Amino acid sequence: MSRRQLVIALRGSGVIALRVAGAIAMLAAGSAHAQQQAAAHDADYWITRIADALRVGETMSAHTHVEVNKPGREDDFNFDMQMLRGREGTSTRTVLEMREAGDTKSIVTELIDTPGEALTSWYWDIPKRRWTRIRGLQGTDPFADTNFGYEDLWFTEPTPRRKGGAKWVEENGRRLIEIESEPYHYYLRVVTRVDPESGLPQSVRFIDNTGVPIREQHYEKVTLVDGRAFPSVVRLRDLTNDSETTITFSDVRFGRRIPPSYFDRELMNARLRRGVDPLPEPPDLRDETPPAQ
Repeated sequence: MSRRQLVIALRGSGVIALRVAGAIAMLAAGSAHAQQQAAAHDADYWITRIADALRVGETMSAHTHVEVNKPGREDDFNFDMQMLRGREGTSTRTVLEMREAGDTKSIVTELIDTPGEALTSWYWDIPKRRWTRIRGLQGTDPFADTNFGYEDLWFTEPTPRRKGGAKWVEENGRRLIEIESEPYHYYLRVVTRVDPESGLPQSVRFIDNTGVPIREQHYEKVTLVDGRAFPSVVRLRDLTNDSETTITFSDVRFGRRIPPSYFDRELMNARLRRGVDPLPEPPDLRDETPPAQ
């Protein structure tokens, strides 16, 4: 091989090597870019995905059983709860009838959640036999003497958690999205892990302002409701005292049209005063209006 031929050959091999290296680099960059794009969605995006997966914008009815366990104390309790959710304009109205085991009287509450406003609760005051209104409830306020806050059960949206970032994490061989909120209330951060396929939350970890984990929430026993995954058990443990609240959902029905009379406090008042069921089973009607956004 002449010197000229050797030079040409070396140049050619160099060009090929550069092209191969360039192609590999482009593939690697493309893969990294795809993962970066998937994780680039911020907390706001994933909170919307969670809301869609939990179907919080839809009307619904459900029966639940709530157990509150407080180790070392004698005030454990449990109650059954009927839940009806409807809409009125931009507001979501949720009526809850709660009856503790062994009690003959029901506690009835109506929650009204309007975007941009604090949560309002109306509850039937049994001793005074009248409705009492509580304004200005925060999502972090405790629900029914349990470990849950109102926002933990999505009676109102955990809006502060929309501010934050998201990243991919590995957990038991699965790839999940982890959302980390900015500080709010007495939380330094709230860390939520989400199944990226279904959008369902898997766990929520609450970190206080000193950096110490204080609560853990887990979504368990996913079942199919209308062909869509839904967690039938939600468990929250207080890490400071080891107490735990578990809510088990049954007979969950989404897209159910609840007649306005079921949210009429005067009618519920009349039923309560007569000692009859304040929240009878609603008729089997479908809600044809699109879910709230």
